[in-house]
Amino acid sequence: MLTHIASTYSLDQPSIQLPFITNRWAVGFFFLVHIIFGSFTMGALVLGPTFEWIGLRREDPRYERYARALGTVNLKIFSLGATLGGFAVIVLTALYPRFFVTLITLFFWPAVVAFTIWFLTLGGILLYNLRWDRFRLRKGLHILLGYATAATEHIFLFIIVALDSYLLTPRSGQGAAAFFNPSFWPELAHRFVGNLSWASFFIAAVAAVYAATSRQPANRVYFHWAARTSLVVGFATLVVQIVLGAVFVESIKQASPGAFHYSMQGPFAWLWLLQATFIAILLVGSNLYFWQSRATPAAPVLTGIVVLGSLITMTPAAVFPKDLFALRYVALAIAVLVSIVHWLISRPRRHAMAADLRRSSQLTLAVTGASALLLFLLMGVIRTTARSDYTIYGVMKESDSYSIFQSPSKGYYP
Repeated sequence: MLTHIASTYSLDQPSIQLPFITNRWAVGFFFLVHIIFGSFTMGALVLGPTFEWIGLRREDPRYERYARALGTVNLKIFSLGATLGGFAVIVLTALYPRFFVTLITLFFWPAVVAFTIWFLTLGGILLYNLRWDRFRLRKGLHILLGYATAATEHIFLFIIVALDSYLLTPRSGQGAAAFFNPSFWPELAHRFVGNLSWASFFIAAVAAVYAATSRQPANRVYFHWAARTSLVVGFATLVVQIVLGAVFVESIKQASPGAFHYSMQGPFAWLWLLQATFIAILLVGSNLYFWQSRATPAAPVLTGIVVLGSLITMTPAAVFPKDLFALRYVALAIAVLVSIVHWLISRPRRHAMAADLRRSSQLTLAVTGASALLLFLLMGVIRTTARSDYTIYGVMKESDSYSIFQSPSKGYYP
């Protein structure tokens, strides 16, 4: 019986091919849903203890309330994100067995560490949140626990980025050579800051909804404050993310020029234009909110400059003469710098903060929050489509990734 079962693995099993949606988009869908929860948790795990620390330094209870709310959300969604991640791996294993086994063999021990570390993260989340009041006289230790929990979750990010970046810029060899491939560090920095940015924008949108629906004046004032504070954090980290994004793209261009040009000029090149549109929405939305928060005389002019710069950035490349193509990036840089100036001059005075924020636009915050989420997911789609018909660029085509994995020789596995 055992001999018969073993012999079935030598058969050329037919691969699973999903109709309509295709295997690639099916796998991508499950991973994107997982990323929504996983990346939000990563961002919130860093933001929570940071806000708690600021509240301790400033003796402002709003920051601790904010941090505690983030902790409660993490407590509720972490397991869902982890479950979705496990389900995404199952789908990947079924639809791309040769690809999965090749990748997991190369990164076996890092993958073991990545999935094992979730036990520490879960324990840290439970201890940080369920024992919050027990640490009221030892706030420094509680904040340290929050950062330690965030660190364990970011060990997972550190390893997963190695696998993800390897797919687009693979380096020959195994071990550290494959792990620290050319786009690893730029992608790691870009995704870390991106988690903070989109999560903050999204929190701002949720806080705006709570402010609009709350019947208690004190809660409305708090949620207005939380919305503006989150938007400012999202905007500040977005500026850093744009810069790191340029570095990340340059690393792909140098390491995998074919993938870079395919992404920029191939059938999915329009995704870059869509990405520029979402960035423009976030910049314009942030400036509109700064204007609504504090209507300074310069606000209309500064917002107008950002709108103009954003429109130039969103313009298709075919419109520009070849020698003026760099104008798009100059316009984006100007829009970012003007936005920073607008933020600095629009900061409300402490005694007028509540009154100013009551005039904020709920629609502005809702649109920016949704756009930040879509932008973050779109960046993952762009990375995937850049590989063309490869699952590992230049190494393994999608057509070679199906069917049952055949061990190259006896004793290949320990």
